[in-house]
Amino acid sequence: MLTYLPPLEREPLAAGAEKPWLLLLLCFVWLIPGLVGHDPWKPDEIETAAVIQQFMQGAYWSVPQFAGQPYLEHAPLYYWCAALLAWPLQTLGMAVHDAARLTTGIWMALALWGLGLAGRELYGRRNGRVAVITLIGCIGLIIWGHHLSPQVLVLAGFSWHIFGLAYALRQPLCAGLLLGLAWLLLLLGGNWAEFILALSSALLLFLFRPWRNTSFGVSLLSALVIAVPLGAIWPIDLYQHARPVFDLWIDQYALGPFGGLADFKAFHAFGFFSSIVLWFAWPALPLAIWGLWANRRQLTQPKMLLPSVLLLVYVLWFVMAGDTRESHALIVLLPLSILAASGVDDLRRGAAQALNWFGLMTFGLFTGLLWLGWLAVHTGMPAGLARTLREASPAYQERWDVPGIIFAIALTVIWGFVIARKRPPGRLAVTNWACGVTLIWGVLIGLWQPWLDAQKSYRSVSYSLRDAIQGQKTCIDGRNIPSAPLASFEYFAGIVLQQGHQAESCGLRMTIGEEPLGDTVLWRGNREGEHKEFFVVTIVQ
Repeated sequence: MLTYLPPLEREPLAAGAEKPWLLLLLCFVWLIPGLVGHDPWKPDEIETAAVIQQFMQGAYWSVPQFAGQPYLEHAPLYYWCAALLAWPLQTLGMAVHDAARLTTGIWMALALWGLGLAGRELYGRRNGRVAVITLIGCIGLIIWGHHLSPQVLVLAGFSWHIFGLAYALRQPLCAGLLLGLAWLLLLLGGNWAEFILALSSALLLFLFRPWRNTSFGVSLLSALVIAVPLGAIWPIDLYQHARPVFDLWIDQYALGPFGGLADFKAFHAFGFFSSIVLWFAWPALPLAIWGLWANRRQLTQPKMLLPSVLLLVYVLWFVMAGDTRESHALIVLLPLSILAASGVDDLRRGAAQALNWFGLMTFGLFTGLLWLGWLAVHTGMPAGLARTLREASPAYQERWDVPGIIFAIALTVIWGFVIARKRPPGRLAVTNWACGVTLIWGVLIGLWQPWLDAQKSYRSVSYSLRDAIQGQKTCIDGRNIPSAPLASFEYFAGIVLQQGHQAESCGLRMTIGEEPLGDTVLWRGNREGEHKEFFVVTIVQ
């Protein structure tokens, strides 16, 4: 039977027993694995790394580009920050992509901080950390929270946007400053659609009594005074110094997933959001639903009203977008995590235990499988599993990565101690789940990162192409090549495949798939273990 503990019967933790440093440690252990030690991977990492490399090599500051073409998926703030961080670290021997990926860790830490402050502002002490733990436990954040991608900057911007809206009820001027900085992140690091989403969600709050006052208007006005003039610096400079690039951006990219002013897109294929939300937002989604139910009599209070309104607006924005991706759903995790924090302490004991045991069994099983697979690859036993895994990543050279092994062992042992701790039932389940996610990610990176890198990296195929075309005096027509390999060939080997009209005069042509009939083949290549993406360079007749 599902039992329930009313608030008066719960045993509150003493202030000295709260140990906030444990939350910081958990966030640190969750953040660090995967930030360094591997080449850029799909999706988006290799394009981002190539743009950052171009900035470090002296490309004009307002034009993100690689392979001689502008790359305008996002405004350039993330690239600027990554280049500034990578420049000194590169002189110390760190790879550009590893140094730049540390920027993701910084922005992700800022996102967690902003979310924690928002949860604390809405629900009081000890509740902000629950929102943070719920967020890092979300399945959809695992990859993107460690990815070389500007989308994590957007997540940080919306995290502080939520805190600013909550803080405006108490400190309007300070909240205006925070909102202005958050919106500035979206203008300089995201796109206009994300800024419009943030602004419209703030204006929508005027419909509700807690925000229907002059003080909140002052907050929003202050935010606009900060964000709009500073956010206009980049597009104005782009207009003045690279007018064709500005026209391309404003026409096709300024509105992000909605396209641009001349190529507006709306309403992507029906069902995409519903197909990903259950796993992407787990366990925040069911916990948020419970939080809404447990606090159904307080839905008109700011603590429930704010995250509920933001959730509805964010979901509507996502559903209406014309060209959306998983990464665009990250912002939905923020209000879900806050709503989850509102009901965790009211979670019925049976439900908490079910979530707890589901997490323990799932993560325990997957950790065991990760260890079994790793042992199979490195010992050859069992033979069938070892053969399958070696065929999946034939470029992998078997080696014992001692630091990674020690890290994986330490996480596995620590997880055993963590799950034995006693906490209030709801928090126990959420904390154990977040620790389980951290365990799986840490063990995966500690043991399997070299294997994954050998399978996913374009480094070897880029070097092979470089060796094959040495001595060639002509360029390569790369008009049919996707952005990821296009960026890879430039990033790893310095090979720029020509695009547009410039490619018409090239003496070599690269294609993907079957060899063109009648053409002389100069080079064939693919990533080892890749069965779909085969590159062919032919001599143009």
